[in-house]
Amino acid sequence: MSIDLTGISKRFGAFTALDGIDLRIGSGELIALLGPSGSGKTTLLRIIAGLEWPDSGDVKLDGESTVEHSVRERQIGFVFQHYALFRHMTVFENVAFGLRVRPRRERPAEAEIVERVQRLLDLVQLGGLAQRYPSQLSGGQRQRVALARALAIDPRVLLLDEPFGALDAKVRKDLRRWLRRLHDQLGTTTVFVTHDQEEALELADRVVVMGQGRIEQTGSPASVYGQPSNPFVYKFLGNVNEIAGRIEGGKVVSPAIEVDALENEDDIAGDVALFVRPHDVRLAPDPQGPATVRFIGVAGPFVRVEVLFDDQALLLEAEIPREDFADLSLAVGERVRPRFRRARLFARQPGQFDLNPEQVSLLSSNL
Repeated sequence: MSIDLTGISKRFGAFTALDGIDLRIGSGELIALLGPSGSGKTTLLRIIAGLEWPDSGDVKLDGESTVEHSVRERQIGFVFQHYALFRHMTVFENVAFGLRVRPRRERPAEAEIVERVQRLLDLVQLGGLAQRYPSQLSGGQRQRVALARALAIDPRVLLLDEPFGALDAKVRKDLRRWLRRLHDQLGTTTVFVTHDQEEALELADRVVVMGQGRIEQTGSPASVYGQPSNPFVYKFLGNVNEIAGRIEGGKVVSPAIEVDALENEDDIAGDVALFVRPHDVRLAPDPQGPATVRFIGVAGPFVRVEVLFDDQALLLEAEIPREDFADLSLAVGERVRPRFRRARLFARQPGQFDLNPEQVSLLSSNL
């Protein structure tokens, strides 16, 4: 089941939730709508479901306009963040609910309902818990019941709104990997909303990054993370160092930093912002280096190091594999010379972080 969104706009009073959204979702795709709170992703999901109506634009399922169709007519399964299970019903009855409330002429026979529900419970690995109540389940089990209930109606599209947001980190990671395997098995067109970058990058076939009611970038997880189209996407998809600079005579004027590879040097001129991920920062002990180590902290397989430049204007963060850090033997207070494996330039907006004349004259590196 393909989904075509054309010119979707939605306002709530003076607030613009969606501003001219155009998006095509292919049949069988698993799509992540990723963005901060207020970016419009949940509103867009609810418009696809028929729980909200757009002020303008069209929603087509397999080429058929559904703007005037009800939720039931669209045959869409919806999974909410907080499960929304009926506490007085068993697991079995929760999953069977969508089938039992159908009009009599559309309702399956009781034997078919029993067979379908049990098959779904086995699919979501809850086959032995059919007679338990939601209060007797863990958070991860309850979310799987909610997913089975959404699948029971044979939805043409499955929508999930922050499905793992209420779960702890370990359960969330296990469930999202399980959901990916389930999707590959069923092939249902699936759209899920999340503000968790790791979740979107691990689960989705394509990631749609949203901000302020607009789509900022769409692409594979590798492309949106590796080639962000603008500073908003770059900053939202993980930690990043932002460094003010200026293109002058073919040089990037900035603090004394060496860069091995700039991804888009030919496209930018004038005032620039140099963006670099902490894991692309390398540090070399150097008594004449321009920066001093201010903080060292171990975070799992990486060591997080903060270095402060002498002019106090730039605090740089590096993430170094523990094995590499052991060879460096760095200590707080030691002077270092940073180098970047990879960095990206963006045009710098007025006032973003202006350079003063002293900073400009400090150091210049021909990149």
